[in-house]
Amino acid sequence: MSTLLPTLALLAAGLGASTGPAPQPAELRHLAAQNDLLAKELALAKGKEFYLLADPAGKTLKLLYRGALLQQYKVDGIEVGVPQVAFRSRVEPGTWEGRVWENGALDPPRALDRIEIPAVVPPTPEEKYPVPPRYHIRFAGGLSIEVRTPGPEARRGFWGRMAASLAAWWDDAKAAASSSPTDTLRLHLSMPKQDAESLYRALPPETKLLVVPQTP
Repeated sequence: MSTLLPTLALLAAGLGASTGPAPQPAELRHLAAQNDLLAKELALAKGKEFYLLADPAGKTLKLLYRGALLQQYKVDGIEVGVPQVAFRSRVEPGTWEGRVWENGALDPPRALDRIEIPAVVPPTPEEKYPVPPRYHIRFAGGLSIEVRTPGPEARRGFWGRMAASLAAWWDDAKAAASSSPTDTLRLHLSMPKQDAESLYRALPPETKLLVVPQTP
C-alpha cells in the first residue's frame, strides 16, 4: 500500500507548524509554492486517473496511480520551447510547471491490431506495440511532450543526425501550417531508448501530468 497520502498530509500540515523567527517573504513564497504542489499531488493521488510526475531536477518521469508508483523512467534532459517554424509562433509559453495537465494522449496512437500473428504464438511487446522514432503525448490546453528515441541515425555520424533533424523540421513545418494539433508549448524529453519505448507501450489513455517546479 502506498504511503504517499499520509506523507503528503503530514508535510502539508507541517508547513505552518514551525516555530522561531518570522519567515522572510522569500521563504513564505517558497512554503506557499511547496504547499500548493503538495495539495496538487494529494489531489492526483486521490483521483481515479493515471498520472505522470515529471521532476526535471531529479531527472525522472514517474507513472503513478492513486499514489502508487507503477513505472519510473530516466530523463537525461528537458528542453522547453514554443513550436516555431518559418518565424511562426502561436502563443507565448506562460506557466507550465506546477500545473496539472489533463487528457494526455499518444500521437501517433498505439497500433494494437495492425500486426497479424497466429494465436498460437503470442506477440512480444515489441511486435504488438511498435514504437515510432518520434512521438508526442498531447494534453488538453496545448502542452505536448515530445519524445525522440535514439535511432540508427545516431550511429551514422554527422549526415545521419542532419537527416534526422531535417525530417523533424519538416514534421514541425507541417504541424505549424495546420490548425491541428494546436501545440502552444512543447517539452522535449531526452530519454534512453529503452525508457522511451517502455513509456510509449505503458502509457494509459487520458493520463494527467504534473511537472515539479524547479527550486531557484
